[in-house]
Amino acid sequence: MTITLNDRNPPRPALQARLASWVRGPTFGRDIVIVLAIKFSLLIVLKYTFFNHPLAENMSMPPALVAQALLSVPASHPSQGEQHAR
Repeated sequence: MTITLNDRNPPRPALQARLASWVRGPTFGRDIVIVLAIKFSLLIVLKYTFFNHPLAENMSMPPALVAQALLSVPASHPSQGEQHAR
């Protein structure tokens, strides 16, 4: 039994060469990365623009009051007149 020291797998290209080939050629992966980067940056801009702080300090409500308003069932008013669904 002999042990060979020769590599049968060629060495990987350097990082700079891989990056240059990624930038040079039109690849689907590159397009996906660019689109995802643009979407992520737009989402961050929208978050900081519209959802970071309330307009005024007096616009905040206690969470219990908000939960009560969202979860309560509004009272139905009986109709005054004939019922149309007979």
